[in-house]
Amino acid sequence: MAEILKGVHMADTYSNTFLLLDQRLILIDTGTADAGPRVLDYLKNIRMKPSDLGTIFVTHTHPDHVGGLAAIKAAAPGAKVAAHRIEADFISKKKTYTGPPGAARQTHPGTPVDILLEDGRVQDGLRVIFTPGHTTGSISLLDGTRSLLLAGDAVNNESGLRPMDDRYNVDPKQHRESIKKLAAFTFENLVMGHGSPILGSASKRVQELASGL
Repeated sequence: MAEILKGVHMADTYSNTFLLLDQRLILIDTGTADAGPRVLDYLKNIRMKPSDLGTIFVTHTHPDHVGGLAAIKAAAPGAKVAAHRIEADFISKKKTYTGPPGAARQTHPGTPVDILLEDGRVQDGLRVIFTPGHTTGSISLLDGTRSLLLAGDAVNNESGLRPMDDRYNVDPKQHRESIKKLAAFTFENLVMGHGSPILGSASKRVQELASGL
């Protein structure tokens, strides 16, 4: 993990997870199952405790974003879990993930969702933007104080800014409509689940992407 903006820490695991630290401590996504302990170790490195964690946002239900939730919640039982209401039941139930080809099957206990999110809601200072298509309940989060969009898997920046691979999108057309929706917002900085952050002129980059879809 490293601090990429003031108060914004990024963990480069299989998928990126983020900590927002100011007067509150917020976690966005939890990585794979093995990422949970790494996030907890990083809290120690920045002199924070699991009990300091206020809210855990889950942008969507893929295992590389929600797999570490149970371990983190067990260490931080006072933290509230927030997810879109469409996906809350799935997160709350025990489930088995097959993972990518060749990966071992993993079973994770369900973790109750405390805060049901919907488009436009502001939670912990973050505006929820409903961006379905990658999954049915995918969300992005806009932090106006930092001019920062946390896009989850609404976009991918592993080899240039682009949509997610359609093999992993439940509705490719809807996924692209969600990118066009994000293009209507203004933000300087952009982080996402896969790929490097864009620090500066980020909304212009999303607008350019959206114009070609």
